[in-house]
Amino acid sequence: MRVIINLENINKELQNSCLTIGNFDGVHLGHQKILKLNKEIAQDNNQKSALLTFEPHPRHFFNPKLDKNVRIYSLSQKLEILKEENLVDVVFLIHFNQDLANLTANKFIEKILFNKLKISNLTIGYDFNFGKDRQGNGQLLKESSLKYGYNFHQIDVKKDQNNQIYSSTLIRNLIKSGKVQKAYKILGRNYEIKGIVVNGNKMGREIGFKTVNILPKFHIIKPKFGVYKSVTNIDGKKYNSITNFGIKPTLNGKKEVFETHIFNFNQDIYYKNIKVELLEFIREERKFNNIEELKEQIKKDCDLAKNTN
Repeated sequence: MRVIINLENINKELQNSCLTIGNFDGVHLGHQKILKLNKEIAQDNNQKSALLTFEPHPRHFFNPKLDKNVRIYSLSQKLEILKEENLVDVVFLIHFNQDLANLTANKFIEKILFNKLKISNLTIGYDFNFGKDRQGNGQLLKESSLKYGYNFHQIDVKKDQNNQIYSSTLIRNLIKSGKVQKAYKILGRNYEIKGIVVNGNKMGREIGFKTVNILPKFHIIKPKFGVYKSVTNIDGKKYNSITNFGIKPTLNGKKEVFETHIFNFNQDIYYKNIKVELLEFIREERKFNNIEELKEQIKKDCDLAKNTN
């Protein structure tokens, strides 16, 4: 998968693609439906499948404060998922700025889709909007396809068995509620935390449960405080683990942190980039009367995590 960050003087081999557009935060099953159809159309026409996406997220550009802890994945995670799951051949990553914000929907089609990308196929979701004041939509793109000579494809809404629409908002609400198993059914993968292992207070090793610590990122959504059954991915290898997200009230903690105890593991992985998949919510974080009570509860948590499927 190639990532292109400059739309000026695009190589001709990357033009005439089968394109889809969107932020696709979460790359959930609804997004995957669009991307997979887009790739099928591209293959049928001997084209590259491409995604046009934006950074920063337009919502963050217009109101940075609203972007705190709302993204499901960071940009690097999203690109990694797109590559690992083979969902697209090319990603056009546009820097969202005031010039782009001021571009009308018609000018966006003319300047970017036609003049720069020279698309011949376009695939979008059922609720796609674009352009200044979000005035552009599927109907405009369909009408413009006759003028600019591209084929237009629009995906119907994707719903779960309870007739609920697959959406990034739904996933965010599930994660914030600790319902990571339900989030899995919409994401199509376990929800994961990615970050660099940092130094902690070394209290875990003193009480017999050594942990690796990851600090939450400013813009990534925070799951419900509590203990989760987890799997930790280090250098491509997965290890069973248990993860607590919270402030460690028994130890009078103040800073939010992901603490993961990896079963049967004793390697030094400080400053490594790791991924922790949250599989199941076990219990809420709470303050214990003393360290001995905490140790006993952690032992129970570990036993439960080890003995559940």
